[in-house]
Amino acid sequence: MKLLITGDIHGRGDILSKILKKENDFDLHLNTGDIGLDALTIEQAKMIAVKGNNDIYHDLPAERLIEFQGLRILLTHGHLQNVKYGLLELIEMAKEVNANICIFGHTHDAFYKVIDKITFINPGALNGLNDKSYAVYESGKVSFIHVD
Repeated sequence: MKLLITGDIHGRGDILSKILKKENDFDLHLNTGDIGLDALTIEQAKMIAVKGNNDIYHDLPAERLIEFQGLRILLTHGHLQNVKYGLLELIEMAKEVNANICIFGHTHDAFYKVIDKITFINPGALNGLNDKSYAVYESGKVSFIHVD
């Protein structure tokens, strides 16, 4: 199983296109919101996305719970859980839904940590000021890929 995880694209369709050419063998493409791209681009990218705090024109859910190959994956942007100030609210939410993996964004900082047997992943941002990154979850391992 291979998960392509993107987030905080903020309109950088050019970078997303490069990633999709490179990472074309994924099972799911999960996006943490703040997309800034049109609905057709989201559909063509085979993206399962949530609504970020800047996605005012998209009718997307704030959170999704995805069951895939025996895993429960919680996908959220993170602004509603105040992730810029810590992960306590997000950890509690992930526990409440019995998530195995919790994917979030909003901070623009790549992050990976197992907390209380739940894998937390933030792919970083494709429109980061200094560092642009996305993540790949494959065979239980998380990799961060930095892009120009």
